[in-house]
Amino acid sequence: MATARRERYRKQTREEAKAVALAQLAESGTAGISVNAIAKAMGMTGPALYRYFASRDELLTELITDTYRDLAETLAQAVADAAPADRFRAMARALRDWAKRQPDRYLLIYGTPVPGYHAPPETTEIAGGLMRTIFDACSTVGDADGATAHGATTSHEQQPLTELEAELARHLEGAGAWGPGEEPGGELKGRALRTWTRLHGVISLDVQGQFTGMGFDPSVLFEAEIDALVRGS
Repeated sequence: MATARRERYRKQTREEAKAVALAQLAESGTAGISVNAIAKAMGMTGPALYRYFASRDELLTELITDTYRDLAETLAQAVADAAPADRFRAMARALRDWAKRQPDRYLLIYGTPVPGYHAPPETTEIAGGLMRTIFDACSTVGDADGATAHGATTSHEQQPLTELEAELARHLEGAGAWGPGEEPGGELKGRALRTWTRLHGVISLDVQGQFTGMGFDPSVLFEAEIDALVRGS
């Protein structure tokens, strides 16, 4: 019983520390996250909190892995709830909605890298699972399996890889970048990577307020980008 109580207390303390850290993140960015300041806000000493997190990097890793998992679960649920023909749009919209709801967490994983911080392998594995969801959604649009976004069939004749697709095939084969499951082909790797960069391009500018004062609704631009990706353009 005593051991169970200690474990519950340890878990509660770690969760409280992460909540305070997220508040610091919202106020000052990653540079504002301080174990000693977190301890003070919790009514503890710095050395006492270091018994729960060995270092600031360990705390950052917890925040980053929690964020990746939350986003991965959000996208996976959006894809699972959508009809096959709507999965790509559902994934893209869920990504933007998640980022807009919690911009600080979005920028924690997709913003400026934290100076001196080196992510452990488990964060790469979780990010790979996230890319697998994007890949699966991409496989429902364009020319995958000989079908276009409008339902017309195309030739199943093997097309030569583009320079980008050949590059991805050479350097990302079995690298874990696409999460569990069958290794995707070069064409779908290219499509998933282009989707990832183009969606994040609009979202990152939006989250950081770069469209403020330009006189248009960024959501309209985002929807236009989704349409272009669905068309394969």
